[in-house]
Amino acid sequence: MIKKKILILGISSFAGYTFAKYLIKKNYNIVGTFNSNQKIFSDIRNSKNLKLYKINLEKNFNGLFIIAKKENPNYIIDFSSICMVNESWINPEKYFKINCLSKIKLINNIEKIRNVKKFVYISTPEVFGDSKKNLSEDHALFSPSTPYASTKLFTENLIRNYQFSKSKRFIIARFSNFYGPNQPLHRLIPKLIISIKKNKKFIIDGKGLSKRNFIYSDDFCSGINLILNKGATGRTYHFSSKNLYTVRKIVEKVCASMNIDYKKFVKFGKDRIGKDSVYKLDCRQTKKELNWETKISIDKGIKKIIRHIEENYSYFIKEKTYFRFK
Repeated sequence: MIKKKILILGISSFAGYTFAKYLIKKNYNIVGTFNSNQKIFSDIRNSKNLKLYKINLEKNFNGLFIIAKKENPNYIIDFSSICMVNESWINPEKYFKINCLSKIKLINNIEKIRNVKKFVYISTPEVFGDSKKNLSEDHALFSPSTPYASTKLFTENLIRNYQFSKSKRFIIARFSNFYGPNQPLHRLIPKLIISIKKNKKFIIDGKGLSKRNFIYSDDFCSGINLILNKGATGRTYHFSSKNLYTVRKIVEKVCASMNIDYKKFVKFGKDRIGKDSVYKLDCRQTKKELNWETKISIDKGIKKIIRHIEENYSYFIKEKTYFRFK
């Protein structure tokens, strides 16, 4: 039986690495592109089923197409975006180059890669901007409120252009906030756990009342795998768990799990520019079509992350690349 070959764009991202690790366990052949962050996938880089290409997407706008044409994969999963939202205000040109310009050649020429059945673009609910409405998979009113979100919408729109006029191989997938082991330490849950371990005050942006949905990495990976096996091209899929939580509530949950007095540990700082107050992804159509459900609750997921960090704490306290205290 011939193994499927999957090209993961952005394997050095948390999402790319997590999904690559998931696929390697299933014995797929994986090709991955990365730029500079090699630490996150150091435990899988010597896998016999993994081949890696280093590429600078800020400068090499044709590189993804060249690699894809050479490797001729069955599936392409695109995680290759800069996703630090607040920083996109500082250097929007870099975000546009990497998140947009580096994709055009590949999207424009996808039909020249003969074996590709599906190109799955991993997007974000931030393309909708701040919305209290339930956002279904076919919702088409977009109002991005940050340069980052605008770059993601640009690529979504480009894909829709080509999907309707040239190639029928594209799928857009939007996920709520996903988290899990080895998530960069500047993200909310791991940063909070490390702050507690180091007895550092934790600063919440604004009042901590913005609401988010959280998906554990296992559920995230199962969703993408279902897209590969059952998803229809030309479609958009939404992945979200049932409950919305304020940032403050997540902090309270982590503090409670670590027996820390929330009120003594937290202080409030300046809010981020353009931060959306809530996203409500409606994924009923996706769940029905793909038979997907979340299995890891936020409380169970938080405990898993705490255990992972405690078991690897000697490594995490040395890590400088991801972690920044304010």
